[in-house]
Amino acid sequence: MGIRPFRWLPFQGRRHAIPDSMAANDEGQTLCGVAIKVPHDPPPRCPDGCWPTCSDCDRTWREQEGIPVFLWPRKAADTVPTTAGQHGSRRGRS
Repeated sequence: MGIRPFRWLPFQGRRHAIPDSMAANDEGQTLCGVAIKVPHDPPPRCPDGCWPTCSDCDRTWREQEGIPVFLWPRKAADTVPTTAGQHGSRRGRS
């Protein structure tokens, strides 16, 4: 078992979080509640394994580990943070 209670697994077009204790051929659920059977063969590696993250799995993982939760969909960072959490002007502009 790893240092985290969950790990990512590509499944049905998304990167879902599953309990780290699940091994090949185990049946269980992703953090978002999807029934899954862990495949025997390892999932595809980059670039084929770079699937969009399931926002429900991500939110649940973050809540359980006390990591800040981001809003979905996340917007591109087009502003530069300034002091006190305010945003400055767009990048490349004066």
